[in-house]
Amino acid sequence: MEDESFNKDLHDLFILFKKLVERESEGDIPGVNSEQLKMLMARMDEMKDSFQAQNIQMDPFTKMMITSLVKQLREELGPVTEDDYEPEEESQPQLSSAQEVIKQREELLSDVSDATARNRALVETIDEQLRNPNLSDDEIDALLDKRRQISANL
Repeated sequence: MEDESFNKDLHDLFILFKKLVERESEGDIPGVNSEQLKMLMARMDEMKDSFQAQNIQMDPFTKMMITSLVKQLREELGPVTEDDYEPEEESQPQLSSAQEVIKQREELLSDVSDATARNRALVETIDEQLRNPNLSDDEIDALLDKRRQISANL
């Protein structure tokens, strides 16, 4: 039961952090490059998609710190509602295809004007997808073709 509560807190942390960044980016955060912030958010979405809390061993102190942080964010931003969660029927198919993950990442990074940073982030995403041992040969070929195309622009 404690693990379920912590897993919910961990999932809520991603949602609350995204809310915080969206709220703060409206007024531009002094000293923070908005493009770097967009890159961070894209990376956070990527981490959330591939993240499985059950596989990560955390000591009680770390769990306590995360729970405390989530509590503070909830107080500042309000509770996480059902509207904040992505519908399961939409999120499952998106993860089934490595090419879909790459396409989503391209859309997330489309606002980043620094082409080199955007392309590097896409190559990292492709490399991460290529580590999946369940990819078919066709998927691997398509990802490698996409990687070669993006790398040519670097």
